[in-house]
Amino acid sequence: MVEKQAGKTREKFPIVITAGAASVKIYRVKTGTGGAYQSFAVADYGSGKRRLRKFSDLKTAKAEAQRIAIALGNLDGKVASLDYRDAASLVRLQEKILPLGISIESAADLVAESAGLVGVHRIVEACREFAARHPAAREKISLAKAADDYYAARANQRRSPRHLEDIASRLGRFVHEHPGRNLRDLTSPTIQSWLDGLRGTTGASLSPMSRKNFAKILYGFFEHRRQRGEIYENPVRDVERELIKSKGDVVFYTPEEVVKILAAAPVELAPALAIAFFAGLRTAELCRLTWGDVSFEQAHISIGRDKSKTASRRLVPILPNLREWLLPHRGDATTPVWPQPSWDFHRTVTETCTAAGVRRINNGTRHSFVTYRVAETGDVARAALEAGNSPQMIFKHYRGLATQETAEKFFNVRPHAAGQAVIPFKARP
Repeated sequence: MVEKQAGKTREKFPIVITAGAASVKIYRVKTGTGGAYQSFAVADYGSGKRRLRKFSDLKTAKAEAQRIAIALGNLDGKVASLDYRDAASLVRLQEKILPLGISIESAADLVAESAGLVGVHRIVEACREFAARHPAAREKISLAKAADDYYAARANQRRSPRHLEDIASRLGRFVHEHPGRNLRDLTSPTIQSWLDGLRGTTGASLSPMSRKNFAKILYGFFEHRRQRGEIYENPVRDVERELIKSKGDVVFYTPEEVVKILAAAPVELAPALAIAFFAGLRTAELCRLTWGDVSFEQAHISIGRDKSKTASRRLVPILPNLREWLLPHRGDATTPVWPQPSWDFHRTVTETCTAAGVRRINNGTRHSFVTYRVAETGDVARAALEAGNSPQMIFKHYRGLATQETAEKFFNVRPHAAGQAVIPFKARP
């Protein structure tokens, strides 16, 4: 459909491309800050499951949608020509292979390949001979054992601590919620159902991005086991892909909100929370930090390769107000700044925000630091270096969100002698 506006003809989404009785939809996807950019997603059901395929221009998207619609139309014609006996055979075949966790198409490929090697009438005989020679092939593979092996393999490859932590957290949760399961018993529908039902600590459904991150870890795990011959195909391959919509401008705290949050923070949280606000460290980096990484003499925090998300070393300056927050809590070099797990940090920050009467913003401390640092210095490259991000990312998401005056107030939030956070009328030296 199209609509006219101000003398121009504009497409109305979703666009429906038809071929006979088959139809395919094209969606417009806005990306970038404020939806400044757009791409086009075509709904492809060719594999039997809905997949959204993205294209940068509408003409290409329409051509692909037309091709898919024609293919589906031809497939519908073949299906419609099946008699009752053929249709019943397909249903029985699907029931037989369902426990194997593979599709009818994959099963047909296996039979065809096997028949080409030994002849159609000798497939079972060849399999029995193989099983007799390789008894381990008949053994069930524990999901938990396979997960442990996968983690060990990635650790031996010296993957980053952040990646290993992600595997332990996300894959660990999957294993925990599928106790005693056999690796070969896990199918695409099982995994899809689990992803759809994921909930956070508050009981709310996870965001599409969080589900996408879980699926990414699971895909890597199952692909690793497939490449080692433990499963025939990766069940995550047919899981529905998440469509991530732009969230608009970055959300961050005002200086007044920061005062309230820090004033309500318990003593054990104060130094870590101050670093999160005024140095912009990621939670995972913060939870790996020790007081030996905090140099008051050189006025910087050292984020080593083993503690950085990007596995690259960087130095973050200790600004004057941050120094005042940290000095009373200074500990031994080996003492962690935050000695608890990352999930406990999130929980404590949430409780602190509630006590302060301030809404909790996801990644709000880091968003605040980068936003105000760009506004204060006017130097995107410098802010990017300190935050451990690319200048392009900082320019795209953080530039122009705050004024220099507000930034100065933010970096002048200091502890009061009575333990209260304040913004002095005049900046201290």
